[in-house]
Amino acid sequence: MKKPLFLLLIILQVGLSSCNKTDETDDTVEPIQTDISVSSSESLISWLNYSDLMQKLENAISYNYGNALENETEKQQNFNTDTTQVIATLNFKSAFQNIYNDTNPANNSVTIDLEKNESVELRADGPGNTYALITSVLAPGYNPIEAPDCSHNAFGEHIDELFDNDLNTNVFRFYIHTTPDDDRCINFDRQRNEIKSYDQSPDNLLGVENEKVNYQWKFKLNAGFQSSPKFTHLHQLKSVGGELASHPMYTLTTRKGSPDRLELRYGETDSSVILMQTELAPFIDNWLEVSETIEYGTNGTYAIEIKKVSNGEVLLTYSNASIINWRPNADFVRPKWGIYRSLEHTEDLRDEEVLFADFIITEID
Repeated sequence: MKKPLFLLLIILQVGLSSCNKTDETDDTVEPIQTDISVSSSESLISWLNYSDLMQKLENAISYNYGNALENETEKQQNFNTDTTQVIATLNFKSAFQNIYNDTNPANNSVTIDLEKNESVELRADGPGNTYALITSVLAPGYNPIEAPDCSHNAFGEHIDELFDNDLNTNVFRFYIHTTPDDDRCINFDRQRNEIKSYDQSPDNLLGVENEKVNYQWKFKLNAGFQSSPKFTHLHQLKSVGGELASHPMYTLTTRKGSPDRLELRYGETDSSVILMQTELAPFIDNWLEVSETIEYGTNGTYAIEIKKVSNGEVLLTYSNASIINWRPNADFVRPKWGIYRSLEHTEDLRDEEVLFADFIITEID
């Protein structure tokens, strides 16, 4: 009688053991088969500065997450020591490496070559020797400054430098007085205080046909800034040579109105049109950062963006992928910055101090 009972216990034990094995098998989850990958639309990226590089990488790099969720993966960008190359990678986070099986890990990285465009920079370095500093960058040994000193020599130099607490750096201050300032003792119905590149400047400060150039700078119009109903130019791109040299190609100008406005103007010939205009008030009493990119040629491109330094808010943006940026018989194009305004309505004007900082000129290609 004991032997059958012993056999029954063995059978039960084998059965239970078999059930346990089955349960263990059911609890085992096979990894999910998927293919995650990273790719780039560019093999070489030319960049101006860190923010420009990050934006271009964001535009170029694409990620494919397969059957996974984005937050289950980890993206990295590894730069070499001289920032001439970056390797972008996509892998599973450690917590999900047992859940997924990447069927093609070979496409989990992409290599992009990087080329930093050389720039010419003009930055204020503190009070004193301001004209010498400007000249040393824009036209060494010559005179790239068009100031009203000759008609107002009692005041002295009309551009100086001071420390700005908002930017936490030194900046340039451009003075203009309703009287007696004029336009270099040449024109008396207008007044000018500008800096420029010109035919005595280094070649990399002159825009030539089929060249692409980026201009960057910061500026600030003080509270209560007053504009002429005629023109108050803050920036110009002017061609040199040919019959149309006297008329600016692109101009940023403020204009008195209801309300006062900021205009972006374009002149293909000897007359100009407004490409964009907007109310001036948001620009007043704020440090503004400008990036302007132009491809010089009869089938050129143009783009400009103006944003607040404090929070990055974009106040003006315009772009055109096909526009005439070269005039017949032109030799080159030069940039100008400062304040250049009409004196036809002096009752609308006051003495002004316009601040500028961090001029950067970069030949892109």
